[in-house]
Amino acid sequence: MADEILFSLDGRGVATLTLNRPQALNAFDKVQIAAFNEAMARAVGSPGIRVIVIAGNGSVFCAGADINYLRAAGNLSPEENAADASLYAAMSEALRDAPVPVVGRVQGGAYGGGLGIAAACDIVLAAESAQFAITEARYGLTPSLMVPFLIGRIGQRGCRRWCLSGEVMDANEAARIGLADMVVPDDALDAALDKLVDGLLMISPGGLAASKASIGENARPALTREIHDRALAAFVAGRASAQAKEGMAAFLAKRPPAWAKES
Repeated sequence: MADEILFSLDGRGVATLTLNRPQALNAFDKVQIAAFNEAMARAVGSPGIRVIVIAGNGSVFCAGADINYLRAAGNLSPEENAADASLYAAMSEALRDAPVPVVGRVQGGAYGGGLGIAAACDIVLAAESAQFAITEARYGLTPSLMVPFLIGRIGQRGCRRWCLSGEVMDANEAARIGLADMVVPDDALDAALDKLVDGLLMISPGGLAASKASIGENARPALTREIHDRALAAFVAGRASAQAKEGMAAFLAKRPPAWAKES
């Protein structure tokens, strides 16, 4: 399991979690989700932790959830589906609840659930060539788990534009609407990350923790347990739906889904 997420912690208190399924474009499966949650708990529980960095190994930050994993989860019993989805949802919630700044380092692309992970980070640093897309609706799924985080970044108007269209945006558009916070040339990504982390390490840990807590407490809409539970229920129902089964089957068969209409 450890190989699914690479974990490092340096002497300054900077933990780096690296998604490590490059052969699958770092798409989440059941094992990687469990490894991510374990690594986040390890990072938050580390003495002297100051900053957490979320990165992806290979050419793409994260392509979202693995289609085969989603198909298998959709065929579980309702109770098993809900339990599994809770672990998936816990990834973003852990990023939000971490008492230290969480920085997302995005290269290549952040799609579907991968974009959801980025949206839950406090600061998103993107390479200029990176692309972003909320792709769930293409496959009969719902992006409900990430919507509470997306609304905080891009508002309802942005959610309507990008969740409903499923279109791909470039890094500059992502920065314009608030999905990315900083965009730098590809070859400057790591240098920019180092500079950003160095700056965060100059700020008092207590001040950062209090600031992050205050921002969360005053979020509009508030990220209450009720909101998360509704989002989770929609996600569970969505991936078990007939539309989702058709959408994922079409994707794997490289054919248009039954609902697609050509102009």
